[in-house]
Amino acid sequence: MNLKTLFAQIIPKSGLNHFAETYLIWCGVGLIGSFIATTLDSQADLAYAAYYTNAVNDAVGYNFWVLLAAIGLLLFCFSLPVLYLSRYFAQASMLANPLRRLSYTFFLVAFDEGGLMIGILFANLLHTSDKTALLADKSFLFSDVGLLPILALALVNSCLWLLGESIYHRDDRTYSGIVSLLMAAPIKYLAPAYLGMATLIIYLIVAQ
Repeated sequence: MNLKTLFAQIIPKSGLNHFAETYLIWCGVGLIGSFIATTLDSQADLAYAAYYTNAVNDAVGYNFWVLLAAIGLLLFCFSLPVLYLSRYFAQASMLANPLRRLSYTFFLVAFDEGGLMIGILFANLLHTSDKTALLADKSFLFSDVGLLPILALALVNSCLWLLGESIYHRDDRTYSGIVSLLMAAPIKYLAPAYLGMATLIIYLIVAQ
C-alpha cells in the first residue's frame, strides 16, 4: 500500500470539501470578527478601546478547547474496543453507538472552536492597528504569537476533525476513514497498538 492509497483510505466519508468549508467558515468568523471589533474599538476613547476586542476573545478559550479535545480523545479511546466487540456481539452496539456519537460531538465542537481561535490569532498576527498591537498582551488569547504556533494549532485541530468524522458520520451513523482501517486490522496488531496509544493519550491528559 503506497502513501497515496493510504491517504485516500484515512479520509472520512464526509470528505475534504466538508473539512475545508467548515475550517474556512470558522476561521473567517474569527478573522472578520476581530477586524470589525478592532475597527469599532478604534472609534472609542482609550478607556473603552478593548471593549469589542475583549468580547471576541471571551467567546473562545484555549483551555476550554483543550478540555473538549481531551474529552473527545478519552471517549474515542473507550469507543474503539466497544465498537470492535459490537462486530461480534449485538448487545455491544447499544453502548458503542452512543459513545461514538458523543466522541464525535466533542471533537466537532473542539474543531469549530479551534477554527475560531485560529482566525482570531491570525488577526492578532497581522496587527490590524497600532491600538491592537498595544492591547494584544491582555486582550488576545496568546501574546507574541508567531506563524509556527498557529500552524501547529491548525494541524492538531485538523486531527480532531479527522478522528471525529471517522468515528461517526452523522448522515448514516457509520464509521469510516482511520477507524475503518483500525477495525479491519488483525487483532494481533490492533490490540498492542491500541493499548500503547490509549495509555499514552490517557497519561498525557492526566499529566496536564
